[in-house]
This record gives sequence, C-alpha cells and structure tokens, in this order.
Amino acid sequence: MRDLSVQRRVFKELIGLAGLLQCREILSAWAGMKVARIAVRPALLNQTIACLNQLDLVFHVLPDLIFAKRDIGKGGWSNKYDEREDLPASKGDHAVYVSTSQKNLTQAVNADIHGDEGEFGVNLGIPSCCVDFYLTHQDAAYQKQNDYVPLVAANTKDLHSFNFWNNYVSQYFGYSFLSFFPCSFTCEHAARMAQNTYDLMHSILPVEADEIVHFQKQPILYTEYRGIYLFEGATFEHEKTVIKDCMLHSTLNLNTKSHQFISKAREIQVLAKGELQFTLEDKSMQLVKNRDWAMCTFI
Repeated sequence: MRDLSVQRRVFKELIGLAGLLQCREILSAWAGMKVARIAVRPALLNQTIACLNQLDLVFHVLPDLIFAKRDIGKGGWSNKYDEREDLPASKGDHAVYVSTSQKNLTQAVNADIHGDEGEFGVNLGIPSCCVDFYLTHQDAAYQKQNDYVPLVAANTKDLHSFNFWNNYVSQYFGYSFLSFFPCSFTCEHAARMAQNTYDLMHSILPVEADEIVHFQKQPILYTEYRGIYLFEGATFEHEKTVIKDCMLHSTLNLNTKSHQFISKAREIQVLAKGELQFTLEDKSMQLVKNRDWAMCTFI
C-alpha cells in the first residue's frame, strides 16, 4: 500500500483500536525498522488484523492469551506477566507479532517463545548496548516490578538535563518514541532510534508525532510504588525543577497521600542519585532518600 491518505486513515484507526504507543510499534514494523510485538484485546483482534492486512503486513498471533500484572502506582501499566492459572479470558490479551518479512517474523517469534531475550532484542531493533544493559540488570529489575527507570538513572552520569529523545518514562502517560529501556538517558544509539521513529511518524501522523515530542520534553518524577508524575510546563532554573506553575499529570488518584504531597511541592532539586529535596508551598523543605525515586529532567 502506497496511498498516503489510506495509510494515514489505517494508522489513525489503529490508534483508536490499540493506542498511540502500539500504533507507533506497528508503524515501525511497517517501515521495516523492526519486528513489533503488540498486545490486543480479544474483542479487537479481528479489527486489528484487518488493519494489518490493509498495510500488507505479515503477523503471528500466539494461541494462548497473555495476562498483564498491574504495577503498583502506575495507572494500570504492567511490566510483568501474571502467571497464575485459570485467569478469566476477559482479562487477557493476544500477543501479536508484526513484520514486513516472514523470515524476520519467524525468527522473532521463535526467539521470544524460547526465552532468547538477547536475540529477541535484536529482532525488536534495540541497540546492542541497551540489550546488554537489559540482560545484565534483569534480575535486579525483576525483584521489584521489572521497571528499569532507577537502574537507567543510576547508569546515567549526570543528575539532570538528559536527552529528551531518551525519555521513555513518558510512556506511562501514553507518549514516547522508545519501545525499550535505554542503557542510559544519554545513550546516543537509543536517541537516534527515537529520532528516526519521530521522522517516520511525522511523515504519516505529524500532529501525533509533535504531541509525543512535547511530552518527551517534560520533567518526570518516577517512584517505584508511589506514583509517577509529569510536570507539564515546568522550568529548570538554578539546578532546580520549578513546578509551581505547571500542569501536574499523575498515575495516582488525586486523594492519595503521595499525590497530595507532590501537589504541594514547588521545586525539586536532585542532590545525588536517589536523593531529592522538595521545596513545599509553605517554603519548608523535605528531603527524600530513596533509590527507587528518580527525578528525570530532559532538554
């Protein structure tokens, strides 16, 4: 299919069916950049397959449903599978692999099924440095919720002002050009992949592409169990993130204690890895020392 108007219509339909992030994955597969793996609700499988056929893509649907285990404090996001037996089918998803090449598709499916995560990472188009980082830190991440944000932050030399193309933390709010954990927030290979994905999406869905860039440039406070917070419109001044006039986005309900604490903050300063100082609305200060917290600022 080479009719741009038809392509745009199909990809917009996919956004409605599967969301912006999964549409990004299908778009990357369609461009031959990678094999994509997406999760599709059973009720939407036939419509999704119809879209894949319209894009002349090859795909494989696993016979068994997969079940996501909800992370604590992350707005329904999941970084692990729920492996309990007899879970209701209504809670499951179909794992669908998508590619332009049957050969590449088969290699990716086999690697994933047999647990060869290194090979599967290559099939997904992930840079080798990020694949190595993922494999090296896999046990440490899995002990909690299988999220790498604190590990990536610890592996990043600087304390702030990271490359916004590497802001995969914004995925928790539905926006990111990265589908994997970068080895650091300054990884040039990951940033290049994100920029290439932007160029691709902008050629088909320019409004959506620019919207993702906007959110990737916003500072985000990550906590492992107490929510994730995006400060839209915040500024960075004198080594501090100034959030007093920003729009606060949160993965927690407004009435939770953690959200109420963050909503009272006016400035956040990173003193060291896992060491944050909050200036509150009454001008008092509160120090938080926790390796599971990471303040991520991007430029």
